Amino acid sequence: MYENLTNDELRVYHILEGLGDSESLTGSQIMERLMIKDRRYFHQLIFDLRLKGAPVVSIKSRNHSGYWLARNRDELASYLHDKELYIATHKKIIEAMRCAAETIF
Repeated sequence: MYENLTNDELRVYHILEGLGDSESLTGSQIMERLMIKDRRYFHQLIFDLRLKGAPVVSIKSRNHSGYWLARNRDELASYLHDKELYIATHKKIIEAMRCAAETIF
């Protein structure tokens, strides 16, 4: 897998790889370690890692947020389930807005 990663993607991967089972780092913490200031660039790195098959998972809640590498199938499945629920909710919103547009305009 490493041969497909850019230098910066590899740096992010190694930071996440070094985390313990219950640890995670916020985007700001990772950016600080990498000395990256552009948040959009950082998010693109995460996006590209995921597209290349790296099991980068994340959580964002009121109390905690962070990134880490899934350690097992269950952890990855839980992350994917949360993303699928998010997408399903937003599909409902999109459909409702389309219907509203047809009746309002």
